[in-house]
Amino acid sequence: MKRFFSTKSIAATLFAFAAVPALAAETWTGDATLADGGAPAYREIHYLFGDERLVVYTCPDGRAFARKTIHEGSDAQAPDFSMLDARWGYREGVRGNGKTREIFVQRAPDQAQKSAPLDLPPDGVIDAGFDAYVRRHWDALARGDALRFKFLVPSKRTFYAFDLSRVDADSDATRLTLRLALGAWYAFLAPHIDVTYDRSTRRLLRFAGMSNIRDEKLKNLDVRIEFPQAPVAATTEQVAAARNAPLATSCAAAGK
Repeated sequence: MKRFFSTKSIAATLFAFAAVPALAAETWTGDATLADGGAPAYREIHYLFGDERLVVYTCPDGRAFARKTIHEGSDAQAPDFSMLDARWGYREGVRGNGKTREIFVQRAPDQAQKSAPLDLPPDGVIDAGFDAYVRRHWDALARGDALRFKFLVPSKRTFYAFDLSRVDADSDATRLTLRLALGAWYAFLAPHIDVTYDRSTRRLLRFAGMSNIRDEKLKNLDVRIEFPQAPVAATTEQVAAARNAPLATSCAAAGK
């Protein structure tokens, strides 16, 4: 949500709203449950402000354990991002390095960080840029076209070909469900991901498949994430608190 102020209006605006929190962002929440059994896995809280997004992942008891920052820059489909899961010390992301960009991953604090130059393919997608890709190709996907694109897998530091198409059995007049699957002969080795959008608002309603959150063996969790509420306004104070919240090193009950 971008805001534009003329130079003359900034001081007046700040003065006029000095007594109330400044609205700086939109926020929404997703609740993840394990696909096997439906037990609560974690909650993800999103904050969108300008071309930046902040995602905080919390344990079932509410303590934050992971955080991701996303910077769209000039390409919302292929943003820079950085994620840390404090439980395992796992880090991954894409960052600028002078005039170039690089992919990085660190599996544990006592292991060396590995990196590789980012060679962005045409129509390449990085992390939350998937949502931008869907929006850019909405009409084609809604009418049933199957699309192929390259999606970055940071842990492998490379892009893989994926196919994206409509799932007719789970789509209707109000919802559009899309299936993301590896687009190669080895596709049978990897499970697919289904995402459901509201047709009128194009808002993500549900995610089902392998998450970017991992277990203690650093295996991606198979989850179902529900996004029941539309985004609401958030304040600068809420964003600052989310950005600076200490990260728990375990999701076990506090004190254990």
